[in-house]
Amino acid sequence: MENEASKTRSLNIAFVADAHLLRRLESMLKEVDASTLEYAVKFSDGSTVKYDDIEEIIAQPNSRRHAIVSLIAGVEGHAGRSASVTLRDSPSPSVEYTVNGRQRDVTYVADKLDDWADALSQWYSPFVSTLQIVPVIVAIGLPLLAVNALSAHFPANNTGLQSYIPGAGLVLVIVVEILAFKLFPRGTFAIGQGVKRHQLFNFLRYTFGASILASVLANWITKHL
Repeated sequence: MENEASKTRSLNIAFVADAHLLRRLESMLKEVDASTLEYAVKFSDGSTVKYDDIEEIIAQPNSRRHAIVSLIAGVEGHAGRSASVTLRDSPSPSVEYTVNGRQRDVTYVADKLDDWADALSQWYSPFVSTLQIVPVIVAIGLPLLAVNALSAHFPANNTGLQSYIPGAGLVLVIVVEILAFKLFPRGTFAIGQGVKRHQLFNFLRYTFGASILASVLANWITKHL
């Protein structure tokens, strides 16, 4: 008799779930049991809707006011076989799955889910955790740096202007934080209107990266030529 087994994996990655990958998820979970597969989708307006077919989810408008923020897929099979997968923008972890059943079946399904998670993951995933920590550090350090940098350009007796520098630094931090989380979202459901949003942010990310590289290159050329 084969041993019963269970595997749970939690990943704090940035992911993009498009129609192809969602259909692929359904195909994998149907191997556990097609008759009991169901989904729970949470939207940005706070509502949660249950679905039985992934095509119903893919057909959602996914507008800004009613955007998908999380998806839970679950299936209960015979003889203790079960699997559940969670995708969410927040809180951590962003991707999580649990598989139960016979050892051989658990290994088989878990391996396929691992490959699927790799396909979901975005190139900036390693920075997801960093993006959560950096704003806190910058919120303290940036105003101090701003004071020191700007003090060199304004008279010391100009206390009225200098008193606004820390506040301006904090505002700048907030703006940078918002832009960072917008440009590098943890979870993206690229279906419906979410496809255009994903394409726009992709364009902005590459444009932002190209501008930084161009600035670094221009600075290097200026110093070495």
